[in-house]
Amino acid sequence: MSFPKDNGENTLKTETADIAIKGGICVNSREMRKADVFIKDGLIDSIESGDSARPALKVIDASEKFVLPGIIDVHLHPVYADRIDTLSKAAVYGGITTLIPYVGAVKAWGKTGTILDAVKDFIEEGEKNSVVDFGIHCTLTQDDMEQMVAMIPRVVEMGVTSFKAFMAYARRGMKLEDDELLRSMETIAKNGALFAVHAENGGILDYLEDKFIAERNVSPEYYPYTHPNLAEAEAIFRILTLAKTVKCPLYLPHVSAHESLEVIRLFKGWGEPEFFTETCTHYLTLTDEEMKKRGSLAKIAPSLRKRRDIDEIWKAIDERLIDVVGSDAAGHLIKDKEPLWDDVFKSPYGIPGVDTMFAVAYDEGVNKERISLSRLVELTSERPAKIFGLYPKKGVLEKGSDADVVIFDPRISFTIKGKNPQLKVDYSMYEERICSGAPTLVIQRGQILMEDSELKVEPGQGKFIPRKKFERNQ
Repeated sequence: MSFPKDNGENTLKTETADIAIKGGICVNSREMRKADVFIKDGLIDSIESGDSARPALKVIDASEKFVLPGIIDVHLHPVYADRIDTLSKAAVYGGITTLIPYVGAVKAWGKTGTILDAVKDFIEEGEKNSVVDFGIHCTLTQDDMEQMVAMIPRVVEMGVTSFKAFMAYARRGMKLEDDELLRSMETIAKNGALFAVHAENGGILDYLEDKFIAERNVSPEYYPYTHPNLAEAEAIFRILTLAKTVKCPLYLPHVSAHESLEVIRLFKGWGEPEFFTETCTHYLTLTDEEMKKRGSLAKIAPSLRKRRDIDEIWKAIDERLIDVVGSDAAGHLIKDKEPLWDDVFKSPYGIPGVDTMFAVAYDEGVNKERISLSRLVELTSERPAKIFGLYPKKGVLEKGSDADVVIFDPRISFTIKGKNPQLKVDYSMYEERICSGAPTLVIQRGQILMEDSELKVEPGQGKFIPRKKFERNQ
């Protein structure tokens, strides 16, 4: 996909625009070039040559800055210390204009009822409190199996076209067995939706945790050994096999282990099933040494890995084995992560990260010349939009798309603080990290959300975005 050339309709616009973003370097997944972006009635109205004389009510100078499509975070959990209100505010400062969180009638998240109830409740909560647009992934657990066949079509009709299940955590009521996964896949595929699966071998995890507890090896440095790489790789092989059996499109969140990449490469070569892969910023930057430094604050599943895994995932991004980068933000207060050092298995899972997702990925990827900015925009905007039924409404700077725009200044250097003022969670895995490059202005549907570190909108600016059914052969 390239920007429109300077001919035809795109250069004949003389009508006054609402906003003109002038002098910046526009970025998409294929190219970067100097161009002016004109916004009218909440949409991208035209992209014109840098010397365009088209008038606008407001002109924004983006000289020496990048102009990006709004970032889309398709992996977060607004069910712990922070809900959609605070998470969405922090997201804006990170250049994120659309969130697709995981929602469900999950007892471990304090939610009962049906998945339909959970979706309706979250839409109401989000439209009241979110400052950015949002979609929903619907999470399935053991408790949903009896009503699944009846409920999934109704949820899809509401524009929720992706579902998630777990291959682990039976003790929390979340694990689905292979036959339950197959039945879920059949129903999901039949209704034109996409299935995301947390792929870890639950039997291995439970066995190793029990073993380490019995041996009193419960301090944080032991935790990664209870989530071995092969537990992820085996589960990915198995879920892809199941998906191929029933021809269900699949999404693999938070890929973290280098062995998993071999499985992904194998199934990509076979051509079936159609599937997509995600990794997260922390799997591109942090090793399991963080368990020794931070204790249970660094506890997440899958666990943080070794330096080799990080290096191999970056190579996989270059090889295009990875489609998406997300945050998997699931932050708890420090006091709720206790015990930090005495018994890691009693501490909850999850780390924060929605606010730092793009800036850290940019600093680690683009500044260190691991990937281009165009590739990062593809991983965090265009591909998420295409996979999850938002494209071309979201994920691209193109005539007719929502005017979700980020002006990003690569010259800004800042230090990540331990406490983000927009969040309740009171720590960051990246505290004291110095990053180069940050958003200076964020626009959604033609509305300025943030400018020069000041939030410009009130809760309720964000809208629920019903998504299209999954389109095969993305």
